[in-house]
Amino acid sequence: MHGPKKILVGTDLSESSKAALETAAFYAKTFDADVILASVFDPTPFVAPSVIPGPTDLLESATKEIERSIREALTQTAQDTFGDRVSRVKIVPLRHPAPGDALADLAHDEGVDLIVVASHGRTGLKRVLLGSVAERVTRMAKCPVLVVRAQTEHKG
Repeated sequence: MHGPKKILVGTDLSESSKAALETAAFYAKTFDADVILASVFDPTPFVAPSVIPGPTDLLESATKEIERSIREALTQTAQDTFGDRVSRVKIVPLRHPAPGDALADLAHDEGVDLIVVASHGRTGLKRVLLGSVAERVTRMAKCPVLVVRAQTEHKG
């Protein structure tokens, strides 16, 4: 068995995704792998296209600004997480309404050997209402997926 040579790590840039980032950095260093650092966004998740009146210049402008902001955040995250290996990290902000599908498709298109994503650990109704990106990636991906449980404080 060989280790991964190309790793995709999906992040929503939240505190909860740090465990997945750290795990991906460990695997990248251990196996001397390249990394694709991706974040999926949808600037209009609750607005039907027919609701937006007239030209969509404003929407396109906002989308470009969101993408620029995400690219900057991903770049900083790559520097903070991957350190001296940052030159082997490809930054990919993705505009797509379904993050799980987008990450699985990106992994396939890029020939990724391993996908690393965080699970927020939601269960029951919260998971049903919010969906599960990690679950969707796991079902859709054609390569292995490592789901890393987000580090949470337990009250006891």
